[in-house]
Amino acid sequence: MSFLKEAEGADLLAEQQRHGRFYAQELMIDPAVNIREQIQDALDAGERLEWNLLGVSDVLPERGVILFWDTARPSFARRAP
Repeated sequence: MSFLKEAEGADLLAEQQRHGRFYAQELMIDPAVNIREQIQDALDAGERLEWNLLGVSDVLPERGVILFWDTARPSFARRAP
């Protein structure tokens, strides 16, 4: 994992800690860079943090989207003893 990806994950984690379980991540798209790669990078960063994607907004006028995340770690129906 590159330093940039680690920093991005740390930024996402810091944002999540300020907002609780659910997090709306604004993703501004740079038209000079591959759009699909930018979105995939954001999805990969969320997956590394074990977040669950709940939804995606329609494209915003500023060429962005909002990714809606559930940041609770999956429990896989396990309960503590």
